[in-house]
Amino acid sequence: MLLKTLDELKKFVATDATVDLPPAIALALGTVETSEVEPLLGSTLHAWLQAQYDAPGFDAAGPSVAARLLRAVQAPLSRLGTAAGLAGHQATIDNTGVHILSTDTSKTAFPWQVNQLRDSLERQGYRDLDTLVQWLEDHAGDAPELQAWAISVAGQRHRQELFTSTADFQQYENISSSRRVFIALGQVRRRLEHFELGRVLGLDFLQELRDQVRDRGLTSDNRNLLRTYVYPALAALAIGHGIPELGLRLADDGIELTIARVDDSNAKEADAGLDQLLLGRASKALVSAERYLRHLTDYLDRTASATRFATYFHSPAYTAPNQPVVPTNTAESRIYKFC
Repeated sequence: MLLKTLDELKKFVATDATVDLPPAIALALGTVETSEVEPLLGSTLHAWLQAQYDAPGFDAAGPSVAARLLRAVQAPLSRLGTAAGLAGHQATIDNTGVHILSTDTSKTAFPWQVNQLRDSLERQGYRDLDTLVQWLEDHAGDAPELQAWAISVAGQRHRQELFTSTADFQQYENISSSRRVFIALGQVRRRLEHFELGRVLGLDFLQELRDQVRDRGLTSDNRNLLRTYVYPALAALAIGHGIPELGLRLADDGIELTIARVDDSNAKEADAGLDQLLLGRASKALVSAERYLRHLTDYLDRTASATRFATYFHSPAYTAPNQPVVPTNTAESRIYKFC
């Protein structure tokens, strides 16, 4: 494990625990490390960092690459691990059953207090995961191990689509900088990339953009194209299609409504009329997306050439500007077409 002591936990989580990590939280730390942290690092970098951490005389507060990476890892690990372990930490199990703490001077917190603490820890913990990925990106050239990470499966997993981070998406659509929302919209974005952007850009040019994003080698023209047209369109499309899709969840025991008004108990059903507000929000996003896509097509058709946006220029998606419009129907048409 990459976090072993209570003192390390206390650097990121306020706790009055003494001596050792609480058992339920210690178990949750291991689970979170396996499910959330290790996939971001990849097995090779994770093993290297573990070996550095376990080495005699390792200075976790020092300036070395391993120490700085460890601190970036321990932030999400401690907060998400504590959040995951709260439920088990609230009760003890022994030979006689399950018990909670209740004395004249101390008692178990109310459920709403536990929920607020869990939500706060999870919110910050997922932001810490974003910070960890950005740290790895920013320092990819600082050590051979980080260079290897950058070209590994783990280092390119978040670069398999055009949007690579929560912060990038947040620039175009407000998702409260939530990594959980960004991840939840991932399937929607990837589907829309293929069907909507592929239709406008052509699949070959779309793949060129994807390859350059993955390899961290965007040309100046392609970078500007993404920021000015593609990202705004894709973000708006994701919101427009994601709102109705994420409103329902396919659970192991059926289909659940996942729309609720958040309050202290987080248990109220959706307000009357909320469906109309959501429909309006989704519709506005789709209208914006369609406008961006039209602007994208107009810009590419005006600027593409054999030397600029060449892949698009040579694709069926390209339409030469100022082409005469061939009318669908004329006075001599024997059959009139309506589409």
